[in-house]
Amino acid sequence: MNTIKNIAIIGAGQLGSRHLQALANVKFIDIQVFDTSETALETAKSRFAEVKSSFTGNITFHTGISELKKEIELIIIATGSKFRNKIIEEIVEASVVKYFILEKFLFTKTMHYKTIAEIFKRKNCKVWVNCPRRLIVYYQQLKKELSGNIHFSVTGNSWGLGCNGIHFLDFFSYLANTTQITLNHSLLDNQIIESKRQGYDEFTGTITGYANGSSFTISSYKENISPLLITIQNNDFRYIIMEGNTSKVIKSSRENNWATEEISFAIPFQSKLTNLVVEDILNTGKCNLTTFEESSELHLNYLELLINFTRKIKNDFTIDECLIT
Repeated sequence: MNTIKNIAIIGAGQLGSRHLQALANVKFIDIQVFDTSETALETAKSRFAEVKSSFTGNITFHTGISELKKEIELIIIATGSKFRNKIIEEIVEASVVKYFILEKFLFTKTMHYKTIAEIFKRKNCKVWVNCPRRLIVYYQQLKKELSGNIHFSVTGNSWGLGCNGIHFLDFFSYLANTTQITLNHSLLDNQIIESKRQGYDEFTGTITGYANGSSFTISSYKENISPLLITIQNNDFRYIIMEGNTSKVIKSSRENNWATEEISFAIPFQSKLTNLVVEDILNTGKCNLTTFEESSELHLNYLELLINFTRKIKNDFTIDECLIT
């Protein structure tokens, strides 16, 4: 007989509601959804109703953390970054939680990383961070083809260097097999702009880095919108990647005299990914997402870079936070 597992989603906004849609495809679970916003909960209910036909468990919606069950197998934290540390602290004091999946950007202050890591260790929680390019089948194949040093670059306009840059740092780390990456902000534009997400900051320009002979460059320009382009290459392969509804890559290799071939591949929506990750965790206690320990190292590196840049721009070296989400 299969035991019903309790699953919770904290934060029912745009991303949280997509996680919820995916959970409709997981068997033998009950779901609790928490958000302080009734509007967000209504959005989540509506989106869940679109796909719930295959769901046989119970689902409840809550505006108070104290309403969550006292034993929860897995929690997905999909709130904004400013309050995530406090929410985690509150949850682990009220409930026993075995697994967490956390959204990026993890936390806005460097001090929170150590504090939360100590809590997870004390509470014996296993934790992953949702940087999902590691789940894409084509990217797993690409990683197997690459060896040695790589050159990794991302270019595009207004794609959210602060908000989304950690995804590409994680992707680079995955392909280069290292978290020891030196970053540089000297090519960032000398301003901090308002994020599309109210209360958060954004950046434009270029961040560079290197790691054991591999190089990393990500650029988000503030001019007219242009498609995002990812280029990954080494001595033997070159991949020019255009992600989208139908993603494609222009691939060439030394072996084929650098002749190009165009390959289409799929990047599933979050509403088609979370269920696979959750099933892996529930069945094996493991998944292919970045572990909290590894992701924290990457996050701290990126956060410290942007805090130092913010101090420089604002001429205030007491700043200890960068409001990216």
